[in-house]
Amino acid sequence: MATRAYARLIDLVIQAVAGGALGLLLVWVGPGLSVNLVLLVVMVFTLVVWPIGMELLLRGRSVGKAMFGLWVISADGSPVQSRQSVVRGLVALIDIYLSLGFVALLSAMFSPACQRLGDMAASTVVVRHRRRRSAENPVVFYPPAGYEAYVAGLDVTAMTAEEFSLVREFLLRVGRLSPRARSDEAVALAEAVRRRIRHELPVAVDPETWLICVASAFQWQAGGLLRDVALGVAPVMSLPGPPTIQVGR
Repeated sequence: MATRAYARLIDLVIQAVAGGALGLLLVWVGPGLSVNLVLLVVMVFTLVVWPIGMELLLRGRSVGKAMFGLWVISADGSPVQSRQSVVRGLVALIDIYLSLGFVALLSAMFSPACQRLGDMAASTVVVRHRRRRSAENPVVFYPPAGYEAYVAGLDVTAMTAEEFSLVREFLLRVGRLSPRARSDEAVALAEAVRRRIRHELPVAVDPETWLICVASAFQWQAGGLLRDVALGVAPVMSLPGPPTIQVGR
C-alpha cells in the first residue's frame, strides 16, 4: 500500500506540472479567455484527461507506478482495457481527489486485494511485481480434459483478483522451475487457495492440475477475457506443458 501511495504522490506532482504548463499555454495563446474557463480546462485535464491518458498510453502504468514496479491489470489477469482505465479515472475524482485520498485508503485497507473503489468498479487490481513479457498477452486457462463439469461447479467467489494473479504467475513460470521446486510451490499454493475458498477436493488430484481448474473457474466467473476470446478479439498465449496428471480413484 505504501508503494502505491508513493507512486500516486509522484504522479500528482507530474500532473500538477502538466496542468500548470497547460494553464500558461492557454493564457499565452488566448489572453482574452476568462480565468474560470482556464481553471476549468486545467482541472479537467489534470485530474481526468492526463491520468487516464497515461494509463492507456503505458498499458496500465503511470510514471509513478513504473518507478515502483506496479501496473494495473484486469481481475481475470488480462491487460487492463480502455473502458476500465476510464472507470478508474472517473472514480478517482471521488475516492482520491474529492476525499483527499481518504476513501481510497480506507477501501484499500479493508480490501483483500488492496483495491480502491476505482479498482472495484472497474474490476482491476494493481499488481506489485515487475512486469514480465508473459503478462503482455492474456492467457486463457481452459479446464483440463475430463474436468469440465468439475470446473463449471467450482465456487471460487471467495478468491480475490490478487490471489488469482499469484496462481496465474505460478502457472506461467512452471516450465522454468526444477521438478522439486515446481511440486513444492504447487502444493503450498494449492493448499492456500483451497483454504481461502473453503473447498474440499472430491478426489485426489495433482495440485498443479487443480490450480489450472481454479484459474479456469475464476476466469469464467470473472468474465471479460473469455468472452473476448470467444469473439476472436483477444490473443491467447500457450502455457508450459502440464505435469503428469494422477487422479486418485
